[in-house]
Amino acid sequence: MNGICYLIGAGERFENNNFISRPDGDDIVIAVDGGYDYAMQLGITPDLIVGDFDSVKSSDREMNFHGIPVISFPPEKDYTDMMLAAKKAVESGYDTIHIYGGTGGRPDHTYANIQLLSWLAEQGLRAFLFDKNHTMTVITDSRLNLFSSEKPNRQNGFITSSGYGYISVFSLSDVSEGVTIRGLKYQADNITLNRFHALGTSNEFTDSDCSIEVENGSLLIIAENRLL
Repeated sequence: MNGICYLIGAGERFENNNFISRPDGDDIVIAVDGGYDYAMQLGITPDLIVGDFDSVKSSDREMNFHGIPVISFPPEKDYTDMMLAAKKAVESGYDTIHIYGGTGGRPDHTYANIQLLSWLAEQGLRAFLFDKNHTMTVITDSRLNLFSSEKPNRQNGFITSSGYGYISVFSLSDVSEGVTIRGLKYQADNITLNRFHALGTSNEFTDSDCSIEVENGSLLIIAENRLL
């Protein structure tokens, strides 16, 4: 599907001007539990609300969320609310997912969402987790292109280089083989990374288009949002 699925959680909040892109066209917005309050604060009406509703503060809960469809789960469950929302996005056919409100607060929730990025990458999807200052994504047996342009692409390669800023690459797999990095200050050709040695920390953008590829394994990529 051409559109983007936005998952809006109840974690760290920031203003509209910190959003990489806003929903439009074929996009869908799923509010994840207390993310409903965040979405409404931003003036974004969700298409669906998912969760066990242990963190919703809005009085709209008593008003049945103004008729917005709701999928409710019990607090005792095997998956996080964000994971359940992501599963719904996958079922709906979206292959690009943007996650807001998924960091900050409890570090266990942030790490759970990084694990979620890994699960989505295993499904062959592209997913991005945003905080105020960084963008995170995971690639598995694939390649990420990062284009040097003023306006980010909403679906692929939207992290843009403008001649400055840091980007780091970590192996989530025990071993990630065939890692090739092009267009950054420190380049690599068919190297192996492992999850015990942070060799890919604090690389730097140049003015060039760049790419990060892994032939066998999963990489967590963290870039500064100020590049955008």
